[in-house]
Amino acid sequence: MTSLKILQYNADNLRHGWEYFTEHLSKADIAVLQRFPKQKKPILVELMSGCRAYMVESCPPLDLGLVIARNRHAPSFSGIESITLPNAQHVMAVGDAWQGCTALKTVVCGVNIISFLPCYQTEGEEFPISFSQTRQDIKFLLEKFKDKPTIIMGDFHCPPKTDTIDDIIERNGFKSYLDKYPTFRKVGTDQFFNLDKCISNTDISLSDVKVHDVADGVGHMAITYTLNINK
Repeated sequence: MTSLKILQYNADNLRHGWEYFTEHLSKADIAVLQRFPKQKKPILVELMSGCRAYMVESCPPLDLGLVIARNRHAPSFSGIESITLPNAQHVMAVGDAWQGCTALKTVVCGVNIISFLPCYQTEGEEFPISFSQTRQDIKFLLEKFKDKPTIIMGDFHCPPKTDTIDDIIERNGFKSYLDKYPTFRKVGTDQFFNLDKCISNTDISLSDVKVHDVADGVGHMAITYTLNINK
């Protein structure tokens, strides 16, 4: 069994500040991030003891990206792959840096680790994006990796028990591990619910799961846990 300390975080362009981010990064073996500012990558590498940090724009060519990074104590990464999602052309035409149309993959201990940010639904815009497009992005990625040992971490833009998404997850042999943890607080409300998933089609367990809430905070919270890969 391999055990890794994970920071999973949709950083929302560091909405909660640099100090909040570095506090929860400091104990991580591997960080799997979304909406991380590109200009901060060199500093991130320094914080991870000068080791590997891979990044791809989540909505090219804008300034936020997906990241997978490790410190010097973590197992080596084997290769890197940037994956373009089905609705990339539409998302890039909209030109909203907070949208997503890519995934980023590496391999750790023989298992794919993927940082993922699909597109999300918008209304009242010139080129609106529908939830069916979010579903299409999710379906594409899960079908692509259903026959390979894979762990996917990211913001799926939908809460647990969204039937069509749960069906896609189950049909492709994946299991969702963070559903019971609220990770996102909606602006202007007291609603605190789960949007951030860790799903796997290989034998894993999560322990010491913590969602690092911010008093009066909104948006996504940092999540830390120990990932146990049972192979």
